[in-house]
Amino acid sequence: MSGVIRAIGWIVSLVLIILSLYSIISSGEVGHQSWIFLLLIPFSVSLALSSKGGEIDPHNISEEWDEDEKADVEKNLQAGDFGFDTPVL
Repeated sequence: MSGVIRAIGWIVSLVLIILSLYSIISSGEVGHQSWIFLLLIPFSVSLALSSKGGEIDPHNISEEWDEDEKADVEKNLQAGDFGFDTPVL
C-alpha cells in the first residue's frame, strides 16, 4: 500500500511541475497560477517521501534507561567549572 501512495505522490509532483511549466509557457510570464502549482509541489513530494504508512519500524524503538546508572558527578564542583555560569563583562 505504501508503494502505491509513494507512486501517486511522485506522479502528482510531476503533474504539478508540468502544469506550472505549461502555465508559464502559455501566458508568457510567471503568473499567480504557476506559483500556485509550484507551491503545491512540497505537499506531494512529502507524500512521496513519507515512511511506511503507519508501520512500526523495529530499528526505531527507544530503550528504557536504568535508573540505577547515574553519571559520576563530583560534589566539589564550582558554578563556573563547566563554563555555564561564567560571567561576561
